[in-house]
Amino acid sequence: MATVEQLVKQYETDKALQAEVAEILADGKVSMMEFMSFAKKHDVAISLDELPKYLEQAKKLGFM
Repeated sequence: MATVEQLVKQYETDKALQAEVAEILADGKVSMMEFMSFAKKHDVAISLDELPKYLEQAKKLGFM
């Protein structure tokens, strides 16, 4: 199981992951379904109550 930090590090060099994230963020928002599907696909243990925290982190990192 990956951590969020590992996935962020992978994002730095993984063009496919960058494209996937860009597609999710294209409309400027992240639905619960998108969030859970992404987490499940990448085997990341994140709960729904953590979504706001990670969205804020994504903004700080320039993803959004």
